[in-house]
Amino acid sequence: MTAALRAPEAWDTAPRTGIPALREALAAHLAAPVDRLAVTSGIRGQVPALLAGVDAVVVERPTFLSVPRLAAQHGVRVELRDWEDILGGERLPGRCLIWVTSPARNPDGRTLTPAEARRLDELAEDHRVVVNQAYHWCAPDAPQPVRAELVGSLHKVSGGGCAVGWRVSPGGVGPDRPAAGGPPTAWQLAWASMIGRGGVAAPVRTGLLDPSARAAAFTARPGLPDGVRVRHGAGPSLLLLVPDHVTEDELSTELARQGLSVGLGSAFGQERGAVRLSFTGVSDEDVPACVEGVHKTLARLGLS
Repeated sequence: MTAALRAPEAWDTAPRTGIPALREALAAHLAAPVDRLAVTSGIRGQVPALLAGVDAVVVERPTFLSVPRLAAQHGVRVELRDWEDILGGERLPGRCLIWVTSPARNPDGRTLTPAEARRLDELAEDHRVVVNQAYHWCAPDAPQPVRAELVGSLHKVSGGGCAVGWRVSPGGVGPDRPAAGGPPTAWQLAWASMIGRGGVAAPVRTGLLDPSARAAAFTARPGLPDGVRVRHGAGPSLLLLVPDHVTEDELSTELARQGLSVGLGSAFGQERGAVRLSFTGVSDEDVPACVEGVHKTLARLGLS
């Protein structure tokens, strides 16, 4: 950062699409065309611009609920739908914005298949499709629709408040690109240098890849009782789903008694009894105790 502040251009206003050094560094890092990539201040800051000209927003379920809340605040009708319903394409409202997350969707790690990516490209003929790539590093080679807007952020490898993200637009980053500019020039210079020197490798490992391996290790443990399922595709989180007669509050309370702190499924728009288990901030040695705590919880709830 010190070197960036000393650069002659540090106090210049950054171009609306980002400084060339950071655009090139991000494009190389993401294997994206540099002429289609613009630097942004993050994902949520792109939502108002992406709403331009749409009649409604169809958001995946489960999902990170900030996006539908932002859309509702801007007076746009919001519908939460499962991927199967979205990809079916039936009853999509007018010209809508379709929002999905891939790879490694929070909270269940779901990732687009090649067929699903192709289907989104078909829907992009009549609708605006946006793919949130916040967990790109969990499956960097995952299929992506070529006609979608791809948005992402570095906050998963740097912490909240990073305020550096990207948007890859199929039509390029010309003057009609509906997006605000990115962060200050000096901040962009610092990140361009860090990415170019491979400086994100360590936080990617500790913040995403290691927790993802722990989530996979938990998922691989056998012995869940009938009616209880784990949903995990990739990434550091998974969903634990239980029969409908057990509420998420009952499940989370019992897990807390076992020393396990979880997120409620309803916080992600999940309709049935479910909780999210995140493996960020735990060690490999914690996984067996986590498995044991879940089994004890299920037994206490009469699900063994």
